[in-house]
Amino acid sequence: MTEPLVESIVLPFYQQALTVNTQANPAEVLERVLANTFQSINSQETKDKATLIKQVGFFWKLIPDLVWAPQDIVVSADGRKVVVRAVASGSPKGSFMGLELDGSKWFRIDSTDIHEIDGGQIVRVHHLEDWATGMRQLKG
Repeated sequence: MTEPLVESIVLPFYQQALTVNTQANPAEVLERVLANTFQSINSQETKDKATLIKQVGFFWKLIPDLVWAPQDIVVSADGRKVVVRAVASGSPKGSFMGLELDGSKWFRIDSTDIHEIDGGQIVRVHHLEDWATGMRQLKG
């Protein structure tokens, strides 16, 4: 797969689904770019496609200014793996990771994702987010 084709699969994940915007519906974007067998894997759990779609919808309501901006994209030689270093930022309003927030505090964290591509869709993503830093920022 070519680098532009791979980016056309992965970038909507960040720009149209994780980043709150008025041009896209995150559930529709994720339905398109994620395989039915999709897995989102971190050190704590594995989520399926439906669970991630629900979580992203919740984040759109909780963090109405959420931006998840790719900073670096590295595509493997065969185009089947894509590493994305991104920065996520926003101001949660409501109950967020055990804190009650009013939208006056913000976080800015780094994330690193390794996407696996097959059949023109993301089948798996291994991810790390620096939520410890985000929680320190939100606490104040």
